[in-house]
Amino acid sequence: MNKKITIAIAGNPNCGKTCLFNNLTGAHQKVANWPGVTVEQKTGSFVYQDKEFEVVDLPGTYSLSAYSIEEIVVEKYVCETPPDLIINIVDATNLERHLVLTAEMLEMGVPMVIALNMMDEAKDLGLNIDIDMMSKMLDVMVVPTVARRNKGTVELLNKIVQLINSPKVPSVTIDYGQEIEQAISSLIPLLPDIDTKLSKHIRVVMLLSGRHTLPEDTGTPELRRNVEKTRTKLERTFAEKIENVFDGRWFGFANGIARMCVKKSRQTKFNVTEKIDDFLTHPILGLLIFAACMWLTFQLVFTLGNPLAGMMESGVEMLKTSVSSILPDNFIRSLIVDGIISGVGGVIVFLPNILLLFLAIGFLEDTGYMARAAFVTDRIMHTMGLHGKSFIPMIVGFGCTVPAIMATRSLDTKRDRIVTALITPFMSCSAKLPVYSLFITTFFAPKLRTPVLFSIYFFGIMVAIIMANVLGFLFFGKEKSPLLMELPPYRLPTFRSVITHMWMRAWMYIKKAGTLILVAAIAIWFLSNYPKTIPENSGDLSENQSAKIMVENSYAGHIGKFIEPVFKPLGFDWKGSIALLTGFAAKEVVVSTLGVIYGVGEQDDQSESLQLALQNDPVFGKSPLVAYTFMVFVLLYVPCLAVVAVFLKEFGYRWTAFMIFYTTSAAWIFAYLVKIVGAFII
Repeated sequence: MNKKITIAIAGNPNCGKTCLFNNLTGAHQKVANWPGVTVEQKTGSFVYQDKEFEVVDLPGTYSLSAYSIEEIVVEKYVCETPPDLIINIVDATNLERHLVLTAEMLEMGVPMVIALNMMDEAKDLGLNIDIDMMSKMLDVMVVPTVARRNKGTVELLNKIVQLINSPKVPSVTIDYGQEIEQAISSLIPLLPDIDTKLSKHIRVVMLLSGRHTLPEDTGTPELRRNVEKTRTKLERTFAEKIENVFDGRWFGFANGIARMCVKKSRQTKFNVTEKIDDFLTHPILGLLIFAACMWLTFQLVFTLGNPLAGMMESGVEMLKTSVSSILPDNFIRSLIVDGIISGVGGVIVFLPNILLLFLAIGFLEDTGYMARAAFVTDRIMHTMGLHGKSFIPMIVGFGCTVPAIMATRSLDTKRDRIVTALITPFMSCSAKLPVYSLFITTFFAPKLRTPVLFSIYFFGIMVAIIMANVLGFLFFGKEKSPLLMELPPYRLPTFRSVITHMWMRAWMYIKKAGTLILVAAIAIWFLSNYPKTIPENSGDLSENQSAKIMVENSYAGHIGKFIEPVFKPLGFDWKGSIALLTGFAAKEVVVSTLGVIYGVGEQDDQSESLQLALQNDPVFGKSPLVAYTFMVFVLLYVPCLAVVAVFLKEFGYRWTAFMIFYTTSAAWIFAYLVKIVGAFII
């Protein structure tokens, strides 16, 4: 087999890139970050006709104008480490818009094949696209596809192999007009000779249009001076910014191709999307529908998830009993049973709830509904200092706060990016769900569990909106920006896409349990077992009672008692305090810590489960209000270490330090208010 062939998949957001990527690579995928930035990088591999391919799924972008991190990543990747071939995915229902990116990429000097996706929807809209004419005008092979149904994938693969066997770079060039072409010709002689596939023509276009420049080009002082002089001259000639002039040329090219290749064969069919949007984006009805969707999601998480979680918990208990019966009563058995199995097992039992949450969110995202949620919330959020587009990172935060912080790059202003990033930690990420599941299942009747969970999520949203208003006013004044975003058409998600989405995120959860949480569980076990202080009246106490006294006198007990005065006004003792402290590593560790602290002693018929231990605890067992207050604090206080690291990379030390301080302060204040108000209600 020959060397691995690199394929890059490029296209606008919501064009079907993920579906095609999944169709090509199947389960052979991995997720990392692009070097130097925190934008997600998805890669995969497959073999076809004895050729091995590596596929890179580039971030979705509307252009290569270098305004966002995603655009810089795509442009830098194509220019500096060009792939062997680019699959440019174009939405057949919105050809004019999507061909703008194609126009920019045509001169990059990389072989390209166009996957004309969503052909079924184009047909439903009465659009007749002349594939042959489009291929001829662009000088690239065009393959009609329906990625979500895996149609056209084989034809696309055959064209890819054909292009690999006979490489051909598109010969089409954009006519930028006499003034710009003369300016380009005058700058070409000043370009240094470097090892690149890019033509000198496109390199000058990149410099003049303000796109991300190559390091070799920026190193020539004479070239930089002449580029700036030429840009200024052209802006005087056209009486507008040169970036807008180039955008106009690319849009004009795309418009011309679309006009020549697309014909409406008949009257457009009844537009189902618009009729559905009349309901889902209605100012009042839309909010009620969104609330209903969230309610059904939480109902799914508990109704189906809890029985499965109970089965996994029984399996963990059986494992603990089996290991206890095999190993001798010594330090090794205590480490494995009370530390590793109790700690990691206490988190893993909630995997069914996590899977169902990701399943529901993945389904809502793939249908196109989440974009509507942004519009539905726009009016409310605008009055509170943000607009609906900021709700997208907040929604992502229900899954994980790390990608939610990274998603703030899609916002247009620095104000919106920082404020949204500061309130996103108030969203209930999946790592907090095990804590909620434990306390809600333990202290609330089955008929109250869904309403209680819904109230926690809703509480986080309300706090986020309030703090967005406060932060925006304190640091940025009342500046606001309009909501501009594209609504994707409604689509029925494919089973494969939703399952892949669910599994990839669940696998990250499992890996965290096997690494970070495992280390934390072992550390907590050590801190809660040493030094071993034997109670003087241990002969009069049961084994579990003696063990709990030993934990209280351990390192963990001393640390918990040291910070207990901070949390005592909220109703928590040293055990809850140490659990919150360790939750800074990862929120699931809160459960692991409680499992280690309460799950001490031999695992025999008299051993208490964690839920029973919490019910019998003199602090948590006092009232469900204590449990609810604890969940509110977990909801709001400083996010996990991974989030802090990403926040630091995105916004620097000062904003990160402020985020840690203000989220923890907000958690204490709102938890205290919940305790005070709840005491009057109950």
